[in-house]
Amino acid sequence: MSKYIRLSALDATFLLAETRQTPMHIAGLQTFRIPADAPRHFVSELFAELRSHPVTAIPFTYRLVGGVSGKLLPRWEVTEEIDLDYHLRHSALPYPGGERELGVLISRLHSNPMDLSRPLWEFHLIEGLEDDRFAIYCKLHHALVDGVNSIKLINLSSDPAHSATPPIWADESRSSIDRGPRTSGLLDWLPSLLDSELKALPSFSRSLLATAQATAGMDGFRDLTGLTEAPRTIFNVRIGGQRRVATQVTTLERVKAIGRAAGGTVNDVVLAACSAALRRYLAELGRLPEQSLIASVPVALAREAADASGNAVTALAMRLGTDVADVRERFEVIRRSSEAGKQNLGRMTGTAAMNYTMVMAAPALLSWLPGLGNLAPPMYNLIISNVPGPRQPLYFHGAQMTGYYPVSQVGHGQALNITVLSYAGQLTFGFVACRESVPSMQRLAVYTGDALDELEKTFVQQPAPKPRRTAVAKKKGRRAARKK
Repeated sequence: MSKYIRLSALDATFLLAETRQTPMHIAGLQTFRIPADAPRHFVSELFAELRSHPVTAIPFTYRLVGGVSGKLLPRWEVTEEIDLDYHLRHSALPYPGGERELGVLISRLHSNPMDLSRPLWEFHLIEGLEDDRFAIYCKLHHALVDGVNSIKLINLSSDPAHSATPPIWADESRSSIDRGPRTSGLLDWLPSLLDSELKALPSFSRSLLATAQATAGMDGFRDLTGLTEAPRTIFNVRIGGQRRVATQVTTLERVKAIGRAAGGTVNDVVLAACSAALRRYLAELGRLPEQSLIASVPVALAREAADASGNAVTALAMRLGTDVADVRERFEVIRRSSEAGKQNLGRMTGTAAMNYTMVMAAPALLSWLPGLGNLAPPMYNLIISNVPGPRQPLYFHGAQMTGYYPVSQVGHGQALNITVLSYAGQLTFGFVACRESVPSMQRLAVYTGDALDELEKTFVQQPAPKPRRTAVAKKKGRRAARKK
């Protein structure tokens, strides 16, 4: 009897959400500089080398059982029937291609849904970039892998002399995604599933109660985001199938310095920069809500806590303080909301955290049903992710990777996604939006850079002033001096 690999409820959700308007894949865009001593047709020769490697590594050999019909009872099977010419693509920009031309191409590629009858990945080698560069755009279905785990699949080298590594689909040493036990029948894994769910129930119930208390505005829970806080915005609509992609880059040390001066984390600074950019963007459109925008912020879980799932992730709902004009006050709103969310998450087991995310997202699924999109209130306004990437410069066949940009997905009720990725001292912002719903999205990328300048000026260049002493405090100080 055939052996299959089961999917978790969260993984299956990404398959069920797959439509022509809502393709559920994520991607990474990497740019490389061609070695100075490389031959003239370096990229073409690299493509021929990549094409010589058959597909042998998981999860690139995984195929959905039953194709499109497999969305109902999703399971993976390992297949050897893989057409590499379909998955491996060679493209070229009109030379010299700049960032705009590359962005237009990636926007088009990212708009195309994946063929559910094939293994759910594509690898695009793109030549023709200015400054002797080329790019790699690789996308995988979100049911197959999460953002953090996708970073582990890259098989680049920190040593340029030993960077002629095999492509990701042939590098079995990097295929470390543990899918857990295979099963011949759907009931074989039911006992272990029930055991995991029963152990998760107490912490899951406590966290749900805390969220309900926050929703009711009870004392002691005011920093925790409630269920009904998100206002309706231009991002919370049904979307079309076309995408627009934009990027922004800064240094990780700069963001860390802002965080140290402000008393927050790197993620707090990322959220604060996005908040300021969103506030300015929506205000210019005359669409800034009076209430704070709410961001869904994914949090990676330990792999062993994921019950062998392709997605080991939960999410926190955080206030962005877009209703606050003052930079310092807005940052404090974000910091407190983040801290409260992390404390609530810390009370849960890994399974409970994933179940919590599913329950919190359930009302948002109503927006996917025709005719109900405008009736279901948004649980959050957008997703903002922060994914740790490689810390040292990496190379592929002698070419140094000069940039690493995340490209995520959007869906009905959530027309904008911002994903941030660190690489070799850089911090890159990847903006993905529905082309029809989010106008002039490039402004968001520009405004995020401006917001980082504002945060740096506020916290690093102009530290918080020391609290002024009142007249009573000064009088007490003089009395104490006379006693001495």
